[in-house]
Amino acid sequence: MPNGKDKRPEPLPTHKLLTDEQARELLKVKEVKNLQDRVNELANLLWHHEKMSEEQVNTRIARAIEHFNSLEPSDGAEGMLAQQMVGTHFAALDCLRRAAVPNQTFEGRDINLKHAHKLMALYARQLETLNKHRGKGQQKVTVEHVRVEKGGQAIVGNVETGGKREADNRPAELEHKPDDTMPLANPKKAKVRQRKRK
Repeated sequence: MPNGKDKRPEPLPTHKLLTDEQARELLKVKEVKNLQDRVNELANLLWHHEKMSEEQVNTRIARAIEHFNSLEPSDGAEGMLAQQMVGTHFAALDCLRRAAVPNQTFEGRDINLKHAHKLMALYARQLETLNKHRGKGQQKVTVEHVRVEKGGQAIVGNVETGGKREADNRPAELEHKPDDTMPLANPKKAKVRQRKRK
């Protein structure tokens, strides 16, 4: 019989081996070491010029941490994606900086601008992925073919729903008036003269 003294941990979901706390305890990893490794992972994503002072390097690392934190990752997938986004952002900025170097050759400038463009497009896709993961992705439905039979109704244009409407606030209903239809005029074909070849 289980007694009140025997505290067993709750079973983990099948997709987890250990909780984060159990893993740190088992591997004897301290929270400080874990935090240092996260900072180092971000720092290793950044390019540092060899002549940069320690203060300049630390400032870049602090900015990377700010960018990471501003993305507010809430789970492992978002954390990994946020790290990638920080790396992509700084790599794009470095390419733009290199393209702006004075006395740059056309080829060097062109290559750096192309790489920056690719990285910025990648960042936009990463942001879209993050938003989609969070359920904020824009959903779009495209209707390609609409058939309206005789007596039917259709709306052409952008249709937006604003949530629930009260009965008093309903829009006026559309009425179908078959007598008010306007026949389409057949456009006259223009006569085209062709020159005879000699």
